[in-house]
Amino acid sequence: MSLVWLDERTLATRFGDFRLHRFRNPATRDLALAAVVGVVGTPAPLLARVHSSCVTSEAYGACDCDCAEQLAASLAEIAGAGRGVLFYLMQEGRGAGFAAKARDRMLVQASRHRLTTFEAYEQMGLGKDQRRYGEVAAMRRLLGITAPFVLLSNNPDKITAIEAEGVPIDGVRSIEHRPSPWSFHYITAKQRSGHALSAGMEPIGAAELPEEVESFEPYRLDARPAVLHVASYLLPVRDEGAAAPCWFRLHLYRDEESATDRVVLDYRGDPVAAPFVAVCRESLEDRFPLRVPSEAQVGWRRAISAIKAAGAGCIVFRNTQNVDAEAPPRDDLDDLLVSRHLAATA
Repeated sequence: MSLVWLDERTLATRFGDFRLHRFRNPATRDLALAAVVGVVGTPAPLLARVHSSCVTSEAYGACDCDCAEQLAASLAEIAGAGRGVLFYLMQEGRGAGFAAKARDRMLVQASRHRLTTFEAYEQMGLGKDQRRYGEVAAMRRLLGITAPFVLLSNNPDKITAIEAEGVPIDGVRSIEHRPSPWSFHYITAKQRSGHALSAGMEPIGAAELPEEVESFEPYRLDARPAVLHVASYLLPVRDEGAAAPCWFRLHLYRDEESATDRVVLDYRGDPVAAPFVAVCRESLEDRFPLRVPSEAQVGWRRAISAIKAAGAGCIVFRNTQNVDAEAPPRDDLDDLLVSRHLAATA
């Protein structure tokens, strides 16, 4: 595994300043990040977290999983220790990609949670986990780290896979928090699959889906045959100051011509309301809990408020993977997808 070091910049989080090292994988063109605190080149065991990307919780504010909470808790632990590193890998959907994750969510919700996330992956022929950790070993070498890790993780399979890459592990610390009604099914599925989570973490009950979800096979749009509608499911998005999240319908589209994804988040609280419409783009650093929210983070929070106030909304997000690319101007595909969803709910 080879990586190219790109640059270093300051990442000012709510828990303190980190040195953010950016790397590029020449084979996949994906970024990999290492957020570092303190002197990491000494031989004493080093607190570390290996974290896989989750665009829905970290960028959109969804609360149907615990990924954003684990990211924040790990940064807090490492900052508190004064020495450590968090590795951020672009391994959406347990390494199978965002399309697999979106279809997993659709299949689970269509079954009314009779399927677990792991059973849905098996049903798609993807296995339990396709993540690989060669990038961690490569970043470790490039950063001059020789110390063994004290790993922040609940997943015994991840620990085994990281050790298989030649990374020594001196100990493991669990990171967990009480699940919410919206993350209940996901976290308890991980618990049953062997993750080191406390048995007494269950909330009073799981949230009910506000409407039916039906699964479908990916299909091409008549108006644009190069564009596939891949998945559709319900996403509970945090609304700051509100007691409960706001339920959006997430639609994933794949543009085969540009090899990019478009995500449409559609909200219809009032079926006759004039919707709030926008095209957005998130950057990779915006997925972190920043001390001062970025313009994009503030804009998205305002968009949620505007959508709820309007009673309806349709937001298009670009690029769930190549998030560091230069943002292109709004194009006719954005307009097509917005028009498609406005017509469908009119």
